[in-house]
Amino acid sequence: MTSRTIPESNRREFLRAAGLAAAGIALGGSSLLVPRRAAGASGVREIEIVARETRWELAPGKVIRAMTYNGQVPGPTIRLREGERVRITLKNELAEPTTIHWHGVDVPNPMDGVPGITQKPVQPGETFVYEFEARPPGTRWYHTHFAEHRQIDLGLAAPLMIEPAVPDPFGSDREYTLVLDDWATGTGRPLPSTREGTAGARGSMGGMMGGMGRMMGGGMMGMGGQTPAYDTMTINGKAYPATEPLHVRKGERVRLRLINASADHTHVIRLAGHRLKVTHTDGNPLVQPVEVDAVPIAPSERYDVFFVADHPGAWFLYCAEEGHPGAGEQVAVVYEGHEGKTPEAPIEGITDLSLWRYGLGRGRDVLHAASGHEQTFDLTLSGGMMGSDVWTINGKRYPNTDPLRLRKGDRVRVRFNNMSMEAHPMHLHGQSFKVLAVNGRRLRQPIVKDSVDVDAHMGSVDIEFTAHNPGDWFFHCHKPMHMEGGMITLAKIA
Repeated sequence: MTSRTIPESNRREFLRAAGLAAAGIALGGSSLLVPRRAAGASGVREIEIVARETRWELAPGKVIRAMTYNGQVPGPTIRLREGERVRITLKNELAEPTTIHWHGVDVPNPMDGVPGITQKPVQPGETFVYEFEARPPGTRWYHTHFAEHRQIDLGLAAPLMIEPAVPDPFGSDREYTLVLDDWATGTGRPLPSTREGTAGARGSMGGMMGGMGRMMGGGMMGMGGQTPAYDTMTINGKAYPATEPLHVRKGERVRLRLINASADHTHVIRLAGHRLKVTHTDGNPLVQPVEVDAVPIAPSERYDVFFVADHPGAWFLYCAEEGHPGAGEQVAVVYEGHEGKTPEAPIEGITDLSLWRYGLGRGRDVLHAASGHEQTFDLTLSGGMMGSDVWTINGKRYPNTDPLRLRKGDRVRVRFNNMSMEAHPMHLHGQSFKVLAVNGRRLRQPIVKDSVDVDAHMGSVDIEFTAHNPGDWFFHCHKPMHMEGGMITLAKIA
C-alpha cells in the first residue's frame, strides 16, 4: 500500500501541476492501474483490465483461488479527472462470463455492465470496451455484475476515484483507500450476522427490533438461509496480521476513503485513540464534517472520513462489530517514530459509541435540476421468510416487478418500506439521489448517495432524484443474495 503526503503550503499547487489523475498516483488501497496508452489527440485515455483467476493469500497460510482484476485483490485503483473521457478494455480470461459495473458513475446506459439489460455477458476469451466520461467526482468503485454474489465474493471489485474539477472542500495531507470485504473460506468460525444493519444505530423502530434480535443471538425466525458462512474479514485484500500498516506523521490531516465491497456484512469502522470526521457520502461532499466515534458502512456504501494525527503512538483501525477484528478486520496506524510499538487490542462492540447516521449530515445540492413532471412511488421490500431465498418489491420478484416508468427531466420520489427482517442497501444505477427522510424523520439538508440502507423491521427511507440519464437502469438491493432472489426493479427513463 502506498500513500500520498502533501505539505500544507503547496498541496493545491501539487494537485494542479502534478496532474494527479493523469499521472495516476495510487493513494493507498491497491496499486494504480497503468494506462495501456495515455490520452492522445482524441483526448481519450485507454486502460486495460484483465479478469482472471489467481492464487491469493489473505493471511499467512490462508490461500484461496480468487477472481481478480489484473491479478490482485482488490483490483487496481483507477484514478480519473472529472470530465475525462476513458476507454477501458475488459479482457475475460476467466472460465465463465463476466461484466463490469461502474458503481456510482453516470455512464451511458450501454456502458453500465448489467448482463441482459445493457450488454451481453463477456464470454471467456472475449473482450468488451467500456467508454464514458468520468462523472460525478468522488469515491466510486467498479465490480462484476455477472453471478455477482459468487464473483464479488471471490474478489472482483476495485476502487475508482474521480478527482473534482474544482478544489475539494476538505483538504488533507495524506490519503489512504481501504476496501472492506468478507470471505467464506471454510477455514474459521463463521462470524455473527450483521444482516439487520447496525441494530439501532440510526434510531429507528427497525433498529430497536434488530437490537432485540441480536440479544437473542441473531437467529430470529424468518431469516433467509442462503448466506454463506463468512469467516474472514479483509482490508485491501488482506486479513490481519497481513494488513499493511498505515503510516502517519504527527499533525497531519489524514483522509480515509472507505469502500464496503462485502456481499453481506455491515462494518462499523473505528480508529482507537481518535475520532473520525465524515466529509463525503458515497463520494458526495457534505457542507461540513460530522465528528463521530465510528462509521457504519452497509454493503456498497462509501464514506470519506478524516482524522487529525494528534495522538502519537500505534493504534488499530478496525471494525467494532463482534468477531470482526479477530477475523482479520484491523490494520495498524503507526506514527512516525513509533514503528516498533504494538497497538492495544481492539475493543469490540458499538453500544456506547457515537455513530454516524444519515440524519447527522448536511448535504450539498450537487444533482441535476428537474425540468419535467413529479412522480412518486411506494416500494415495499419483503421476503426471506422461513428461510426462503425469495426477495420481493411490492410482492413481486424480478423480472416480474413493476418498473418505474419515467421521462428525462422528471423529479422522482421513492419511499422504501422494509417489511423484512433484514436491512436492504438499495442502489440506483446511472444517477445519484437525495435522502429526504429516514424512518419518518426528514433530514435537515438531504445528503446525496447512490446506495441507502433501509432498516429491517419496518424501517423506511424517502429519496428523490432527477431522471437525467436515459435508459433502463437497475434499482436493487446490493446484497447479491437478495438481488439474485428477486429484489430488483428497473427505472426506465425515456
